[in-house]
Amino acid sequence: MDGAVAVIDLGTDRYDPPVEPGPAHPRTARRIRTTALALAGALVLGTGGAGPPAPPRLEEIYQNRLGAGQYFQLTEDRLFVAGSTPDGAGLRVVAYDLDRGRQLWSTGYPTGARLASVTLAGGLVLVVDGDWRTGPTRTTALDARTGRSRWSMPKLVDVLPGERTALITERVFPPGSRLDPFDPASGGEVVYFSADGRHNAPPIGMTGRAIDLDTGRDLWSFPLRAAAMPVPAAGARPAVVLAAERGGGIEVRDLRTGAVRQRLDWAGAIPQQADPVGNFLVLRHGSEVTGYSADLLQRRWTRPVPVADLGIYPCGPMLCMQNGAAVEVADPATGVTAWRTNERVWLQPHGSYLIESDDNRVRRAVDPGTGRTVIDLAGWTEERKSEEDSPLLLLRRNGNTIRTWLGVVDPGATAVRPLDPVPYVLLSCQVAPGLIACQTQLGQVRVWRYR
Repeated sequence: MDGAVAVIDLGTDRYDPPVEPGPAHPRTARRIRTTALALAGALVLGTGGAGPPAPPRLEEIYQNRLGAGQYFQLTEDRLFVAGSTPDGAGLRVVAYDLDRGRQLWSTGYPTGARLASVTLAGGLVLVVDGDWRTGPTRTTALDARTGRSRWSMPKLVDVLPGERTALITERVFPPGSRLDPFDPASGGEVVYFSADGRHNAPPIGMTGRAIDLDTGRDLWSFPLRAAAMPVPAAGARPAVVLAAERGGGIEVRDLRTGAVRQRLDWAGAIPQQADPVGNFLVLRHGSEVTGYSADLLQRRWTRPVPVADLGIYPCGPMLCMQNGAAVEVADPATGVTAWRTNERVWLQPHGSYLIESDDNRVRRAVDPGTGRTVIDLAGWTEERKSEEDSPLLLLRRNGNTIRTWLGVVDPGATAVRPLDPVPYVLLSCQVAPGLIACQTQLGQVRVWRYR
C-alpha cells in the first residue's frame, strides 16, 4: 500500500464496526461430482451442445452490519472501518482481510471528539478527529499492516501521493480573535474557521512545518508567510512547497529538506491554490489563473477566470473552469479554451476520459482534449470511483424497486461492462480493481468480487 493515497470524504460511507468480527462469507465452491458430469454430458447431447451457464459476474465475499456515524474504506485486498467505540468514549479502527474473510486488527483510543476523516497514505492509516466548534483537530497515524500507533499530534497534516514527508500548515489569526467555542457568534458577524476553532477576524498569514510521515518527527519549518501550498513531484523536480510572501515573490522550498530551490518573480495577488495539470502547474490568484512549466522555470500564460466562477480544478490533462451555466476546458500549455459545455454539468477525470454528469444522472465519457463523446452513459443514474486507476462504477435503479443494476468502465475501455443486479438499494459505494463495497438500505456493508 506504500505510496497509495485514498481519502474518505466526510459524511459519505458510514457504519458502526462490530464489537466482534462479523462472519465472513466464503466463496461458493464449485466442485463437479461424477454424477453431475454424467448428467451434464446427457444435457449436452440432448440440447445440441449447449454449455453450462456462465458463472455470476458478482461474487459476495463479505458482509457485516452498519450503523450511524461510521466510515469504511476499500482497498484491493482490505476493508478498513472507523468510528466511535460502543461506549462513545473513543474511536476505533478495524482492518479486515477480504481474501480470507477475517479481522486483521482492531485499534482503539480515547478521545472526546468526533471522527472527521480517515486517509490511507504510505502504509499508514491517518485518523483525524476534532470539531471546528471546539478545536483543535488531532491526527493519529496507525500502521496499516498491524494497527500499531505510530504517532499522534493535535494538527492536520497534508500528504502528497508517494511522499514520506507530510506538511502541516496553520493559519495565523490576530491575537484575541478566537471565539469562545460554546458561545454562538453575534448576529451578522463574519466568522473565519480554522482547525483550532472560530475567529472573528481574517488570518494574517500561514506558518508551516514538515514532518517525517513514518515517525512524526519534525524535519524543518518556515516562519509566517502569506500562503503555503505543497506541490507534487514532476519530472526531475521533487515535491516542493510554494511559500508566498506578502511583499511579492514566492519561495520554492524542497518538501523534504526545506532548502530554497528557487524563487518565482511573482507580482500578482497571493495564490489561493496550486494544481498540477498534465505537464504544467496552474496557480489560482485573485481573479486570474497563471500556468507554469512543471519545473517552475517558465511562466507560460495568465488569463482571467470566468465570470461567476465556481471552481477551477484539473480535469485529467486539461484545466476545467466551472461557472453556473457552463464549463470551460482549457489547454494548460497555453491557457486557451479548447472546448466548453453549453449547460451546467460536472466533469471528473477517469482514466483517459472525463465523465460528464449533471445533478440527476451520468451522461457520457468524453475525450478531454475535444469534448467528443467516447461512451454514451445514458440510463445510468450514479457513478462511483475511488482512485484514478480504479474502474468507474455505474449504478441504475428503476422506480421504487429495491434492485440495483451495476456496471463498470475499466480505465481505457470504450464500453460499459454490465454486472449482475443485486437485491438492495445501494446508498453509497466504493470500488477498487476487482472489488465493490456498498452500504445497503438494510444497514449493512457488502463486498463483492467481480470478474
